[in-house]
Amino acid sequence: MTKFKGIIYASLGAAFFGISSIIAGLLFNRCSIEPGWLVTTRMLFSGLLLLAWLAITKHNIFSVWSSVKSSLRIVAFGIFGVLFAQSSFLLSVYYGNAAIATILQSLGPSIIIIILAIKSKAIPRRLDIIAIFLSLIGVFLLVTNGNIGELSFSASALVWGLLSALGVCAYTLIPCPLIKEHPPLSLVAWALLIGGVISNFLHPVTNLPKNFDQTDLLLVSLIVVVGTLLAYSLYINSLKYTEPHIVGMLGMLEPVTAILISTLFLGVSFLGFQQLGIFVVFLSLFLINFPAKKK
Repeated sequence: MTKFKGIIYASLGAAFFGISSIIAGLLFNRCSIEPGWLVTTRMLFSGLLLLAWLAITKHNIFSVWSSVKSSLRIVAFGIFGVLFAQSSFLLSVYYGNAAIATILQSLGPSIIIIILAIKSKAIPRRLDIIAIFLSLIGVFLLVTNGNIGELSFSASALVWGLLSALGVCAYTLIPCPLIKEHPPLSLVAWALLIGGVISNFLHPVTNLPKNFDQTDLLLVSLIVVVGTLLAYSLYINSLKYTEPHIVGMLGMLEPVTAILISTLFLGVSFLGFQQLGIFVVFLSLFLINFPAKKK
């Protein structure tokens, strides 16, 4: 029953992430919302709400500031990890769509494997090597639809999507030493708040977009509460109840959710080779998260 709870938490968290990217796309099409403003609003308010909830539930939210070294790392996590990942991802949604952005972001795990292999001077597992090549082939098919001379969607969406994959790497690797010493949810809360404060200098939350109405306010609130606050909380807490590789596999529900909603309800379509590319990317994610054999 405990493991089942972890599976439910991870599934809902990943699905909520996917839904938030869909809502962001709807906002970009509805009114003159800029990605930067949405990044500020999302991070600032979700960070504040998450810290408030942790404080109310008797968590020591200031433990992450116990030393200069950990303080510098949490600031780096907020700026170069969360802020960079959120900004590049939403820009990819803005210039493309949620489905494209989530698939390109899925390259992140393959890049992480390469970075860790270089750092440790060790050859990755055979499965991981296969997964890296599959992810490259899948993205190539998605981007070109098999035609090398032509992109299937905006070059800006491609560039920002690939940068968001690098953002996933930074978001994953920067806080690793901190996770051993502090609650992950506290780290995420502070990182969201720090990134939101920095983003606010560039895109003030008080500069409301033109024609911003009650419907837009509701959609932004859903991104903050459901697509950020609940998504992070459920996904991270799922690790208490089930194995990381299962949580990683269930994370595939984020792009699956975005693709299904985009194709079924928003009129987004993918051509033959693009569909094959999406399948190949999912296959690579499955292989990466497949547990290693115990010796």
